Amino acid sequence: MDLATGQQVSVIFLDTEGFAANNISENYDAKIFAVSTLISSHLIYNSVKIVDQSDIDYLELLARRTQLFALRSQMSRVKWTDDFIHDLLSFPPLIWVVQDFVQTAVEKETPKEWLHRLMDTHSRENENYEISLLDIFKSVDCHTLFLPAIKKRLLTDLSRAQEEDLTEEYKEERNSLLEKLKKELIPKEKNHKPISGTELAALFEVLVTAANDGSLAEVPSRWTTFVERIKQTATEDCHKFYMTEMMVLNEKYSSGPVNMQELEEWHNQVFQNSLKLLEQLLKGLEETAEEAKHKLTENIQQFYVRTKDINEKKIRLRCSELLNKMELIAEDSLRALSLPVPSSTLHHQIAEIIHDAQEGFRKELGDLVVPEVREKYLAYLRKTIHNLGESFHLQNSKALESMFLDGINLAIDKFKVLTKDSGNQPLKPFLLKNVLEKGFTTAVKVFESQCSQYSEESLYQPHKALLENRLMEQWKELEKKNEDLVQSLIKTVVQELLHQFHDNTDINHIPLPSNETDLNSRLQMEMLRVERRYKEQTEDFSSYKGYIIGIADLQRGLHSICGQRRKENVEAFTEVVKQPLETSKQIIMLSADKYTTEFSVKQYMRSVCLLNLNEGKPRHWSQNLKHSIVDHFLISDKELQNIIKSKQGWYSSIIGFFQWLLWLFNLS
Repeated sequence: MDLATGQQVSVIFLDTEGFAANNISENYDAKIFAVSTLISSHLIYNSVKIVDQSDIDYLELLARRTQLFALRSQMSRVKWTDDFIHDLLSFPPLIWVVQDFVQTAVEKETPKEWLHRLMDTHSRENENYEISLLDIFKSVDCHTLFLPAIKKRLLTDLSRAQEEDLTEEYKEERNSLLEKLKKELIPKEKNHKPISGTELAALFEVLVTAANDGSLAEVPSRWTTFVERIKQTATEDCHKFYMTEMMVLNEKYSSGPVNMQELEEWHNQVFQNSLKLLEQLLKGLEETAEEAKHKLTENIQQFYVRTKDINEKKIRLRCSELLNKMELIAEDSLRALSLPVPSSTLHHQIAEIIHDAQEGFRKELGDLVVPEVREKYLAYLRKTIHNLGESFHLQNSKALESMFLDGINLAIDKFKVLTKDSGNQPLKPFLLKNVLEKGFTTAVKVFESQCSQYSEESLYQPHKALLENRLMEQWKELEKKNEDLVQSLIKTVVQELLHQFHDNTDINHIPLPSNETDLNSRLQMEMLRVERRYKEQTEDFSSYKGYIIGIADLQRGLHSICGQRRKENVEAFTEVVKQPLETSKQIIMLSADKYTTEFSVKQYMRSVCLLNLNEGKPRHWSQNLKHSIVDHFLISDKELQNIIKSKQGWYSSIIGFFQWLLWLFNLS
C-alpha cells in the first residue's frame, strides 16, 4: 500500500549482478548500473565491511556516466519524442547498505550522518574537488547491517540459515531497513501518474537497447585509472618542484623584479631538472611518460609565460617607481629655490638637478634592464624634469613679474607722495609742471633701484615702460584734477560776479521805469566792470578750456540779468499806462467775436492798445517800447489769453496763415 495515497501498489524488486565479477568488464558493470538506476524508483547500493575512497570514487564515476547516458538516450531517439518523458530518466533516492558492518561509529552519529561526513571529508588529491553524489541523486541515505550469523558454515552459505539462526542485531537492522523502504517507496511516475506495467516494460526495453547501442560512455579500467593517477600525480609533483625552485629565485629578490636574462636562464635550468625528475618517476611507462612530459611542458610554459609577464610588469613598475622617486626629489630640489632668481641662474640649477636625477636612476636601477631600455627611461626622466623645470621657469617669470609690479607700485606711491596737493586750490600751470616732472623722475629712479639686479631680464624693459605709462596716466589725472579745480574756481568766480552784477543793477541802484537808453548804458557799464574783474581773478588760468567756458557762462548770465532788468522796466512802464490798457481791454472784449482766427484777433488787440497808448504821455515813447508794453499786457492778462485760445484750431491756423501772408505783403 502506498502510505502517501492509501492505494494498493505493486512493488517489483530487481536484483542485479555485483561489480567486479570474474570475466566481466567494467563497462558491462556500468551498463547494469545505468539501466537499474534509471528504471528504479528507489536504488539500493550494497557494499561489504566499509565504505572507502575507491567505492565513493567509482560510484560517482558510474553516476556521472549514467547522467550522460540518460541525456544521450533522449536525444538519440526521435521516435520517443511524443511518449518518452524526462521524469522516467531522473535519478531515484539512494540507500547505501553496508553489509557485515562492525565498525564503531561516533557517539550519537547515525549511519546517514556517518556517510555524509565521509563524503564531506573525502578528496581526490585535488583540494578543489568536491563529491557531488548529493547533487546527482534525489537523496543519499545509509543503512548498516551487522553480521547475519556467527557460524562459519552459515556465513559460507546463508541459504541454509533459518530465521532463528540469524543474529538479533542483523534481524533488527534488516527489519528497520524494510520498514524504511516501505515508508519511502514512491511509484515511478509519468505525467504525475504512477507508471503502468506496460510502460515500465517499454522503458526497460528502451534503456537496454540504448545501452547496447553504445549510448553509455566507456568506463576506464582500474589499471587505466591507476596509471592515469600516477601520471597526474607525477606531473603535479614535477610542476610543484618547478614552482618551488622558481620561488627560490623570487625570494632571492624579495618578490621584486628580476633581470629577464637571469629569469630565463633560471627557468631553463629548473625546467630541465623537472623533466629529468618526471622521467625517473615514470620510468618503465614510456608512453605515459611522453604524455606526461607533453602535459608538464605545456603547464610549465603557461606558468612561465605568466611569470615573465608578471616580471615584466614588476620591472615596469620598478622603473615607474624610480622615475616617480627621482621626479619627486627633483621637484623638492626645485621647490627649495627661493623665487625669483635670474633666469640664467635657474637654467643652470635645473641642468644640475636633471644630471643628479639621471645618475640616481642609473645607480638604483642597476642591470635590471638592458642599456637600450635604460636609456629610454633616462630620456623620459630628462624630458619630465625638463618639463617640470619649464613650469618653474613659468613660476619664476610670474615671481619676476610680481616683483616688477611691486617695484611699479612702490614707484607710483612715491610719485603720489611727491605730487600730493595741499588743498582744493588749483596750481598755476608752471608750478604744476615742475611738481609732475620731479615726481616722474624720482619714481623711475625708485623702480630702477628696486629691480636693478634683474635689469637683464626680458620683462624688465616692458615693465619699466608700463611704469612710465602709468605715471603718465597719473600725470594726466592730476592735470585733469587741476583743470577741474580751475573750472570749479572759475565757476565760483562767475557766480560771485553775477551775484554782484544782479545786486548792482536792481531797483535800488537803477530806478524803474527808466529811459531805455539810460538803462542800457548803465547795464553796459556794469557788464564791462564785471568782465574786467573776471580777467583779473582768472588770468593765471587763461590757458585752460574752463577759462573760455567761464567767459561764455558769465556773458550768458549777464545777458540773462540784463533781459530780466529790461522786462522789469517794461513792467514798470506798464503800470504807468495801466488805465489806457484797461480801456483797451474793455473795447477788445466788446468786439473780439468779430474775429475768427488767432492771427486776426491778436492784430486787432495790438492795434486797439497802441491806439490808446498814443494818447497822453506815452505818445512820446519809442515805438519799440510801446510794442513791448502791449505784448507784455496781452500775455499777462488771463481773460485776453482765453479769447486768443478760443480762436485756435486747424481751420483757424490755415486761415490765419493766409491772413499773415496778406499782412506781410501789405495786402490787407
